[in-house]
Amino acid sequence: MNDDESVNVSKEEEEYVLIDLDEVARDIDIPAEAPYILSGLDTLNPVLTINDKIKLVGEYLETIGTCLAFSDKEVVAAENQTPHKTVEPIAKLHKILKFRLALDNVYGEQTETTKL
Repeated sequence: MNDDESVNVSKEEEEYVLIDLDEVARDIDIPAEAPYILSGLDTLNPVLTINDKIKLVGEYLETIGTCLAFSDKEVVAAENQTPHKTVEPIAKLHKILKFRLALDNVYGEQTETTKL
């Protein structure tokens, strides 16, 4: 390779997104173990399908300020101490993905299947 040629190295950055289901959680019951499919993350409106019955449409919102995600782990204590939890930051979030019911859930044939 001579000096005129350049090598294109693409580095993929990890991006974390918070999935916000608060708005739909009031209207539908989502079982904790329900299977789901999340598609179209690279589009303006990703789709979340839960239990092959509920279709949700998302919209990205930019975070205001710094939004951090944490994990908590239970730490085993010595004999004379009580166990406790530690909290560690795991990611800095750049976007929130807020979901709402898809229109076909409200007005279409799937209306009866939105309640599990």
